[in-house]
Amino acid sequence: GMLGVTDRGDVEVLVPPPTATPRRNPKKRSRLITEHRKRKGDPAMGGSTRAPIMTAYRQQALACASAMSDGPRRVKDLRAECPDAGKILQHNVYGWFDRAERGIYVLTDAGRAALKRWPQQPNGTSGAEAAP
Repeated sequence: GMLGVTDRGDVEVLVPPPTATPRRNPKKRSRLITEHRKRKGDPAMGGSTRAPIMTAYRQQALACASAMSDGPRRVKDLRAECPDAGKILQHNVYGWFDRAERGIYVLTDAGRAALKRWPQQPNGTSGAEAAP
């Protein structure tokens, strides 16, 4: 665009600026779409603050914890329900799992508390999305 200043000090718009199109970030967009595809249902409560966000990773970790609530499980057995079970159990981001022996993991007290906070439905989804 172009602005003009008169002798009296007034500013006039001679040529309006062109409207810029927003820049697209394909990497950020693909990560966001992948996250939404991995999620099951809509477990996020709208307008809530000071509460952890239910991500696809947390949903998979809860599915692993739910499967392990009966006792120790092998990673190989958990992969049917949770494809990223090996990564989730090994990294143990939330502190919900403990390694009993090679390839076998157990649920910690923090994991049991997480299952009480986010109860799992029989189909592996959290109870938050079943609420009206």
